[in-house]
Amino acid sequence: MARPPLIRNPLLRRELPWLVADVVLLLILFNANAPELWFWLVVLLVILGYRFERWWSSRPQD
Repeated sequence: MARPPLIRNPLLRRELPWLVADVVLLLILFNANAPELWFWLVVLLVILGYRFERWWSSRPQD
């Protein structure tokens, strides 16, 4: 007998790995020292920029 998926919302299921990655990067940023801080901040901004671009390109066109 198949179990129903734990997360039923398909959008949340698709975005969950990205949200987890963002939270992990924020935790790393909170614990980073000065040289690492800039590197991880850039990584976080690149990921957020990529997600924004994907969201912007997938929105409905009027």
